[in-house]
Amino acid sequence: MSETTDEQVTMRITGAVREWDLGATCLAALAVATGAAAGGALAGAARDVMAAAGLDDALADPSRLPFSAEQVHGMAASPLLQAAALLDGSHAGWSAHSDETLIAQGRASGSAAALFTRFVLPHFADLADRLARPGARMLDVGTGVGALAIGYAQAFPRLHVVGLDVEPRVLRLAQAQISASPVADRVEVRHADVAELADEAGYDLAWIPAPFVPEPAFSNGVARIAAALRPGGMLMIGHGIYEGTELENAIARFKTVGYGGTPLDGDSAARLLAAHGLTAVRRVQLPPGAPGLTVGLR
Repeated sequence: MSETTDEQVTMRITGAVREWDLGATCLAALAVATGAAAGGALAGAARDVMAAAGLDDALADPSRLPFSAEQVHGMAASPLLQAAALLDGSHAGWSAHSDETLIAQGRASGSAAALFTRFVLPHFADLADRLARPGARMLDVGTGVGALAIGYAQAFPRLHVVGLDVEPRVLRLAQAQISASPVADRVEVRHADVAELADEAGYDLAWIPAPFVPEPAFSNGVARIAAALRPGGMLMIGHGIYEGTELENAIARFKTVGYGGTPLDGDSAARLLAAHGLTAVRRVQLPPGAPGLTVGLR
């Protein structure tokens, strides 16, 4: 077996950097093209990138997407801003991130309600009826700037959403976002640790994202959430996907470390839900790029 030459090593590194730069630049162009202030030469160049990538028709007709332009902007901008924070040393907890990064991540998570409606509810008809009734309640753990909570309240006009977070600064951002939304009367946020949740049988739906919640708060929190569900209520665990290539799995672990959360795959999430007495446990297939999702009913 011949040795790798210096020239081959150089080509491998420069080739990888070029390929990854193309992906990062495409995300930046998507963020510019969908930004609220998109205009001028840069926006035009961004739209050219979208056309070359085959996305111009989808972006030109919002009715073809379940996401708003603001949510698509967040989906594109959030990974870039988070990656930048890893390089400047400001990744030590979400409280260290800039307001811009937190809001971008929130906008990205705001698309979750559309995915839930399309990919989860068709399998749980009773839950759809439950969420449409007066008094329906949801728990959003790690609510951040409240975008996910707002998205669910908008999708289900009778749903009241309670968001929990341990970071006072992000909760101040959340309150500003909620106050400016049309569902401010049905969304509230609390400064609270999910591991200390004392609510009993008070929610029809609950969400906890493992990559953003550290241990032991995550495991203890799942136990407390299970107790806080009403009979027939659903707990959704967002988690990493470790079923791809070696590179994809390594990236999933890298992101979780960067987020300061809990590394969890679908099988582990299913076992955890079953261990706390939840039934009808299943992995829900979401579109590429979405987090892993495993759900169960109390």
